[in-house]
Amino acid sequence: MILNNCRLIPELSGGVETFCGSVEIQDGKILSVSAKAGDAAGFDCGGGTLIPGLIDAHTHVTILGGVGEGKEQDPQAVLVEALACASRFLDYGFTTIRDCGSIHRAGHYVREAVKRGIISGPRIISAGRQISTSADTPKSCISRASINFADGEADTRRAVREECVNLADFIKIYASGSAYLPTGVPKHPIMDYDEICGAVNAARSCGVYVAAHCHADSAIRSCIRAGVKTIEHATYLGSETLKLLMDTPDCALVPTFSAMYVSQTDPELKAFWEARLAPMLESCRANIRAAYEAGALMGFGTDSNALMTQYKLGIEFKMRRELVGMSPIDILMQATVINAAILGLSERIGQIKPGLEADFVLLERDPREDFSVLYSAPQHVWKSGKMIK
Repeated sequence: MILNNCRLIPELSGGVETFCGSVEIQDGKILSVSAKAGDAAGFDCGGGTLIPGLIDAHTHVTILGGVGEGKEQDPQAVLVEALACASRFLDYGFTTIRDCGSIHRAGHYVREAVKRGIISGPRIISAGRQISTSADTPKSCISRASINFADGEADTRRAVREECVNLADFIKIYASGSAYLPTGVPKHPIMDYDEICGAVNAARSCGVYVAAHCHADSAIRSCIRAGVKTIEHATYLGSETLKLLMDTPDCALVPTFSAMYVSQTDPELKAFWEARLAPMLESCRANIRAAYEAGALMGFGTDSNALMTQYKLGIEFKMRRELVGMSPIDILMQATVINAAILGLSERIGQIKPGLEADFVLLERDPREDFSVLYSAPQHVWKSGKMIK
């Protein structure tokens, strides 16, 4: 199969730039990429811009948007909702997602359902249950079902090994308080340095890495020093901690601006979350902008899912562009090339290059000229060479 008459962006296409190129697909992989139109008949892209399939490095197929809420005692019901949620990511061009914690490890089961072709969905990198401490209160039904609680270095190692035995692709820890819990204190660390080191060392011995929920500056600093691979959120990243990050090339930031977008319509809920999240959003804007301008390694995450308003309106794209001032090409690279590198998947996905998976999103307009094209769902999406939208 050949995709003809497509615009290609060189940073996303192995250096190929063209207004009317072609991409040949064979057995779900990219066979060739040309700056010229193909000779054989194929799918006419109509001059649209072809970009790699998008990657969300921080999402959840449960928990967010109420998926699984109230059904924590019924794992099968949670799984059904998780499957329905996962199938919607493709609608928005996300062909790969990293699930950063799920109720009853539902993300693992959805991952397998996609691999076996039981459902049409993105490829999934799944953490299973998140690891946190007894300081992470209250222990709601969702918390008990999605968190492996551990205290002390030895118990943290035990929790990590338990998740690895249950086939976690990576380990997600909570190093600071959560904004999601109304009583959480995001500026407070809730895991000490020895516990973080225990998690990192146990994960390495199992051949996986650690991603850390971190709002607090001190927690971010401890995680960088301990060898955590990705810092999720990084809301209160300070200038000294940023210097440490810049000296630690293997550690990346995964900001999630859309998690602070308030979409509730109930007046009381809306007022509560606006009061809670607005100061966090302002701090995150300033701190992530400083990190961006310093050239920090930065991936693309949403901490939202495809059932939520944030996806429907492209809020993460919008906030990075309009709130932080990131360039269109940098945001596109974060959501494709850079995310693939951070997740260790550059040999499979992230670019339009021969040998990689044939994951594509066709945009009506060039996002470098009109970035708002990413604020709504695309018309055409391919995953592994198959058009699924």
